[in-house]
Amino acid sequence: MRIALPLAIALLLASCGGGGTPQDTLQTDNADSLELAERMSRTKKIFYNIPSPMETAALLKKAGASYNGKILNDVKNVDKYTAASKQALNLGVYGADLSYASVFNHTQESMFYTSCARRLADKLSVTSAFNDSTMQLMEQYQSDREKLLEIISETYWDMDRYLKVNDRENISALMIVGGWVEGLYIATQVAGTNAAPELRQRIAEQKLSLGDLVSLLGTYGDDPTLNPVRDDLKAMHALYMDVSVGGGGATTSQQDGITVIGSESGAATLTDTQLKAITEKAAAIRNNYIN
Repeated sequence: MRIALPLAIALLLASCGGGGTPQDTLQTDNADSLELAERMSRTKKIFYNIPSPMETAALLKKAGASYNGKILNDVKNVDKYTAASKQALNLGVYGADLSYASVFNHTQESMFYTSCARRLADKLSVTSAFNDSTMQLMEQYQSDREKLLEIISETYWDMDRYLKVNDRENISALMIVGGWVEGLYIATQVAGTNAAPELRQRIAEQKLSLGDLVSLLGTYGDDPTLNPVRDDLKAMHALYMDVSVGGGGATTSQQDGITVIGSESGAATLTDTQLKAITEKAAAIRNNYIN
């Protein structure tokens, strides 16, 4: 399985077209073919560097940590997201929470978060990704983690082809950011009570994906909806500037059916001061997105 669940949900939903009527609107993307090609290239890179909550959860289980649902976004918040930008961001957030709950086999919570994602997709008029057939399959295999991931992954690859030609990639970008921020938030919150060195290293290695994410948003030019999000990521990137990830690129490996991202040198390090700053910034950005 090569694709992180929150991003799979985010991009497959963004691929489904349709025009909603939320309070704010996201600009239509007028990028030319070269810009679109560059954007898709960067998006694929992000796929392989994203801080997957599944990876985080697998590391936590290996270290003996237990599930902590209190750190996830409350399902009761779903109806307060009336702006399109908030809906898109929290579609990514709930996707990350869904994957975290799924890895720990908390099936009831998983279905709650699936329901939240579907409601936000409906508000954004991209409901077809969560159609009745897909929902039935997800419910049928809710206790089978790998099968659940397979369902989402297959749906993504079908929808990805549509994403390349539609004009709603800015919604996709916001959902990617929401999933990335929530994944980092989960990792840093757990790292505060669990000193697993593998988890600490994964947090350090997110410098790789963060740079790609900042560059991806940079391809959209001046967009009033995306600009604040871009500023958030730049502020986080500044905190990562002195974090060492070695001289190599990113690598992928399979552990317990989950794709684990790392640096080629394996030398990613994070000081206590850096971790504290990143933890505080991740919490501030994430809490702004969910409130």
